[in-house]
Amino acid sequence: MQKKSMNPFEIHVNKEKLRVLGKKQKNDRGLPGVSRIKAIEKRKRTLLQEYKLLNKSNKFMDKRIGEKSHSMTDEDRAMARFTAVRVKTHNKKNIFNLADDEVLTHRGQTLSEIEKFDDPRSDDEESLDDVNNTGKLDKQFVEDAHFGGGILKRTGIEGAKTHRELIDQLIAESKKRKAEKQKTKEATLELTEKLDSDWKDLLPIISKSKKTEEDEVGKPKIDDYDKVMRELKFEARGTVSDRLKSEDELAKEEKEKLEQLEKERLERMKGFIDEKTSKLNHRSADDLDDDFVYDSDPEYMLSYNNEGESNVQVHAEINGKSFSGNHENSEEETPENAESSDEELETDSEDGLSDLKEQTSESEDENVNNTVNIKANESAFKNIITPDEEDVQKINNSEHEKEETNVDSLQEKIKNDLLKRKEIMENARKELPYTFSLPECYESLQKTFENQSSNHQSVIIERMIKCNHQSLAEGNKDNLGLLFAYLLQYINDLFAEASNAESIKNSFDIFKAIVPQLFDLAQVNVENSHNSILEVIKEKHGEFRRKSKVYPGFEILSFCKLISLLFPTSDFRHQIVTPTLVFIEQMLNKCKVRNKRDLSYGLFLSTLILEYTTLSKRYLPAAINFLSGILHMAVPKTGVKLLKVLPPFKSTSSLLVLVENYSLESFKSLQMDSTDLLENEIKEEYKIRVLYNTLKLLEDFYYNIKELSSSSEIFERPLRYLELIPTLNYPKEVQNYYIAMETKKPKALRLYEPKIEEIYDGKRFKVQSKKKAERDKMLHKLKKETKGALREIRRDKAFLGRVKIHQRLQSDRERKDKVKRIYAEAALQQSELNELDRQKKRKK
Repeated sequence: MQKKSMNPFEIHVNKEKLRVLGKKQKNDRGLPGVSRIKAIEKRKRTLLQEYKLLNKSNKFMDKRIGEKSHSMTDEDRAMARFTAVRVKTHNKKNIFNLADDEVLTHRGQTLSEIEKFDDPRSDDEESLDDVNNTGKLDKQFVEDAHFGGGILKRTGIEGAKTHRELIDQLIAESKKRKAEKQKTKEATLELTEKLDSDWKDLLPIISKSKKTEEDEVGKPKIDDYDKVMRELKFEARGTVSDRLKSEDELAKEEKEKLEQLEKERLERMKGFIDEKTSKLNHRSADDLDDDFVYDSDPEYMLSYNNEGESNVQVHAEINGKSFSGNHENSEEETPENAESSDEELETDSEDGLSDLKEQTSESEDENVNNTVNIKANESAFKNIITPDEEDVQKINNSEHEKEETNVDSLQEKIKNDLLKRKEIMENARKELPYTFSLPECYESLQKTFENQSSNHQSVIIERMIKCNHQSLAEGNKDNLGLLFAYLLQYINDLFAEASNAESIKNSFDIFKAIVPQLFDLAQVNVENSHNSILEVIKEKHGEFRRKSKVYPGFEILSFCKLISLLFPTSDFRHQIVTPTLVFIEQMLNKCKVRNKRDLSYGLFLSTLILEYTTLSKRYLPAAINFLSGILHMAVPKTGVKLLKVLPPFKSTSSLLVLVENYSLESFKSLQMDSTDLLENEIKEEYKIRVLYNTLKLLEDFYYNIKELSSSSEIFERPLRYLELIPTLNYPKEVQNYYIAMETKKPKALRLYEPKIEEIYDGKRFKVQSKKKAERDKMLHKLKKETKGALREIRRDKAFLGRVKIHQRLQSDRERKDKVKRIYAEAALQQSELNELDRQKKRKK
């Protein structure tokens, strides 16, 4: 096929002002006619269709299956449409009208091919082999009752049965046969179940095949992949769980759980023990765990309640008098026996239970009396059921040894039970209560925390929050805010009263334990927590301004640490964190360093500054200045010229100069201790620890702010001091800890390169920044695209104008044709009328 040659007059050549050799141009030649035709066709497909649908709300949509899918063939479309028609016709009305050509299958087999050898029979149906057990009317009865005349038949035989008697006989025989059939069926089912159970027991033995070693060797091994696939195949599927509970529901459940635990604790304190967990089962003296079993009726087992009365009422008649096993009746009717039982009771209690009475409380004494009354009831019970005194003597003589062993074993068992009960009660008293109410004042909170360890104090606050959650009552939110303020006051008093190593260590332990609960309280009432902490900082800052040259108390350290744990430190400005940072910087700049306490205090504040600025990457000069001052104090001042140092340090201070040699010694820990905040004397070991921690802090500060452009100038002074410290006297751990600045890249040598000048191509470019050049480039593109869009809009308007003119001309042409047609028809009608008029005139 020959390629169609283009008309040279239709080709437009774009000329260039300056011809550049080797430069390729995309738009050097153009086909305006072809481009114009393509543009018109495109507008006909898009703009013209929109114009035709202008101001029209309805449109024709082809919803036939597969018309919009270009990937479907004609056969696929026909199949899909046929399927849709079949589905539409298969509605609820004719769902049971099955076509003849449709064959129902089950597991690959048609229903006609499936053969089931079941014999489902009804309960009233029997085998027809036995005529007598058919359950139907026999032949003789049918002949007599139905076809033999019935009640009208007169046999004349003596003793003949009437119709009613025959019916009754039939009913009785039918019931008898049904009963026999039911009995046989039950026996058959029982035998079947027994056979099934026996078969299940024998099945593993039968199914187990004897495999030889050759078979085991020749058997292929199971691949790990297949094993994993089988495990995944038979893995348990997930089930639908209950909905997640809301915060209010969880708080309510926590409160109910704590209340139930507190109720159980109080019951244990009073001696009431749950039957499920208790083993204190009071039994009779005859019950010696010698395999006596009361399976017939456990209610008649001889036992006693807590008051010492028998649980079983025993009645007997002796010489015409009635007696019962009740303790009160026995005392009234047999006073002699009661007196004898009292005597035995006194002797037994003096011998076996005297030590228990001294150790147990009032509630335990009652339990002792109740359990001892068991013996009195036993003796009274035995005296009541005997007929006379002679029989009593005989029985006592024969069973005297057995009663003694029974009483001794009972006493020992009661003693052990009471000791266990006492131990449980003491443990319950020592347990921490599970429910707490919010303190009404600060003194009640102090009383609650009195003699409690740090962990117990944390648990108490946690249970206070759970039992008084804000969703459980209306005023709990404000009360929890008061609890937060009370805890702040408690921390203040705790650290203010710390005067020795044990007290300050205990204070830090308590502070560490209750911080999580303080965080939860701060989230409950945010506004109250902000105001409370802010008031504390204002108060402490006011106290600091009175003595600005001395480091304040330890409580300020605790509050500064607490603020970093409760509030975000990465914000650009925070209403609590920002003032606290300013406060810390003022303390580091103004307080003088004179002893060990001041150095430890300043290091603690420097550590807090590092913690505050880790995320925000900020630089506080006071921290670097303080650490530089510590390094300056470790430099020996031997020369006449003193090293300059910034306040509050002095140029002549040499408190941290290490005199003795510790290079060969090793230390287990070089960390700072809480006791360093109390002591004033500086020892050699403390000098090593201070220098080690100072270097570690300087390294952390360096890695935190090394991205700043002024980092080299910030650490210039600490590095100069560090170079003057003699490191030979320090241990290896300190000698290896050295801060080194990053080495700067060496400047490249100046090379003589050829100077390349740009060739002027007629376009002038301004010398401007990269950002401004990008902006000008974007403006140029915007201007170019705007001009192109306006040009296309003009062309679209021209196209629509031509379409409108064409429509107007066509409508005018159609209108003229209609007018001409109307005129022609009117002229024809007029000619016919004229012809009729002429005919009328001729007739006249």
